[in-house]
Amino acid sequence: MAVASKKDIVTNAESEKAGSEKIVDFDGPDDKTNPINWRPWHKWLTVVLISLMTLIVNLATVMCAPAAPQILAEFKITSGLYSTILVSIWELGEVAGPLIIAPLAELYGKLPVYDIAKMLFIVFSVGAGGSRSLTGIIVCRFLNGVAVASGTLNPGIVGDLFLQEQRGRAMSVMSLAVLLGPTLGPIIGGYLSQAYGWRWAFWFTAFITAVLEVAFVVIFRETYKVTILRRKVAHARKKTGDGSLRPKEDLALSRGLLLGRALVRPLKIMCLSPIVILLALYTAIVYGVQYLIMTTITETFEDAYGFKEGPVGHSFLGLGIGIGIGVFDCGATLDWYLKRKAAKTNGPMKPEHRLPLQVIGGCLIPISLFIYGWKIEYRVHWIVPILSTSLIGFGLIATTIPTATYLVDSFGVYAASSLAALSVWKYLSGALLPLAEPPLYARLGFGWGNSILGFLALALISAPLLLLRYSERLRTSSKFKINL
Repeated sequence: MAVASKKDIVTNAESEKAGSEKIVDFDGPDDKTNPINWRPWHKWLTVVLISLMTLIVNLATVMCAPAAPQILAEFKITSGLYSTILVSIWELGEVAGPLIIAPLAELYGKLPVYDIAKMLFIVFSVGAGGSRSLTGIIVCRFLNGVAVASGTLNPGIVGDLFLQEQRGRAMSVMSLAVLLGPTLGPIIGGYLSQAYGWRWAFWFTAFITAVLEVAFVVIFRETYKVTILRRKVAHARKKTGDGSLRPKEDLALSRGLLLGRALVRPLKIMCLSPIVILLALYTAIVYGVQYLIMTTITETFEDAYGFKEGPVGHSFLGLGIGIGIGVFDCGATLDWYLKRKAAKTNGPMKPEHRLPLQVIGGCLIPISLFIYGWKIEYRVHWIVPILSTSLIGFGLIATTIPTATYLVDSFGVYAASSLAALSVWKYLSGALLPLAEPPLYARLGFGWGNSILGFLALALISAPLLLLRYSERLRTSSKFKINL
């Protein structure tokens, strides 16, 4: 997909005005204010920091799952559907959040947006733990989902800090935190709620986030190049009085028009970019299946195998094993394959070289769903279905890391908007697909219920296969050029 650059927009639409402007860029390739040139320890500390924050956020996503029976009992709720809603309502918040957060980050910078989102996360986590009604908990969980959508900025931050051939490893490290959170969350939440009550399943993450904020104040700095250049221009204008200075990579528009463009940008990408549409279709189903497993695994293993409130958290360990293997594999192969393909063809490094691993992951997910469903159906020893979820964990990693890296490579300074566009469909699937579980399992059982999902995942392997063959043509064709 070809993206209309800022240079194209200025020269074609405002050539007369552009001729009188002075474009301000970084002072050469070694400018220390460019995040690409930060010291390696600072770049990796930043990656570790946003990874820790993302780990906490993703712990919070499902920490309340083992505590759901306690919560429903306290408020005298008998419908088991509310156990799923307690977890999945978070995802509806994450549907709305990226469409607000990504444009604001591209307009005002990632640092202030990140800081405000963290504060809101603490407030709503405390509010959920202190709530006196189930409705209050659900509302706070939804608003928490909106706040934590700031996590969609993380791949873009990696893109700001690292060269194209270095991003795969950094993206893998960050994604380990993203995906281990939902694995460890139920284990911690199960024991916390058992020992101290369900409210600590919410308060724990608020307290840890408040402590981590100290490290953010000391270490985290603005990484978005456009914002850094805007500050440089503001300083130069103040010093020289030259109003014709303008940052590179910025549009020569008023603040109001810039905000309007920024708010519309994710929607345009979501609706007009064929590569994002294909990726969204595939990742939405993969993410929805993973979230369905996460939201139902507690009840499944309590009913089928008699697990208790604390130990039931260990049923998530299979996902954790698969995620760990997937992260190691992506970290070891993504950058290596990118450079190898470029060297082999004696050509440039292309975003498409990130995609082959998706196909491998896509084949493993339906296999794991068939094994998981039928082993539970026939009450085979609990270790077998738990280990089968490791294939789901690997498949999820093999989908999400190459996808995020591909979009960062393809969209550059607009990576946040492209990831926001993708996230809308992903989180919508994560919110809605688990709601289909009670009637699906009740009518078909675990075997055929999971097999239906497996056949769906199998059919959608066609999406990464199509991208593998046609992605470059779709990305570079003038027919699909989007004026961003």
